[in-house]
Amino acid sequence: MKTRVLVPCITLALALSFTASAHAQPRPQPPALINQGLLAYAQNDLNTALQIWLQYSLLDRNTLLRGELAALKYADTHYGAFESGEVMHIAVITPRVTRVYLVLYYERAPLWAWFDLYQTRRGNQVISDVFFSPKVQVILPAELMPQ
Repeated sequence: MKTRVLVPCITLALALSFTASAHAQPRPQPPALINQGLLAYAQNDLNTALQIWLQYSLLDRNTLLRGELAALKYADTHYGAFESGEVMHIAVITPRVTRVYLVLYYERAPLWAWFDLYQTRRGNQVISDVFFSPKVQVILPAELMPQ
């Protein structure tokens, strides 16, 4: 009798695990420019990451430092040490413009971000815009938020 009950339970458990793994998608890897900045941030400091991220960018650094990067600098000061970053989603806007949604992990809290990457005709990537927030709902579009 135990075998009759056990076999359907095992079958159901296996079916559910295969269904869950079929729907689970691996997280995309960060584009090279963003990844280089994340590695520099983890190994060195925020300024090193910013030098990499903004190297060829046309973003006005003074305006950016007062606005968007203030959230990043606040996290760097108050959330503990930066540990790593993870891509949540990559949206291809045009063949040469991509928006990358990320979570940045610190010791005590996450910081949410998106980076807009522009690919030049020569194939170089440049960050054309960036936004950071402590609130995920400010960063992720509604259709990407978990239900």
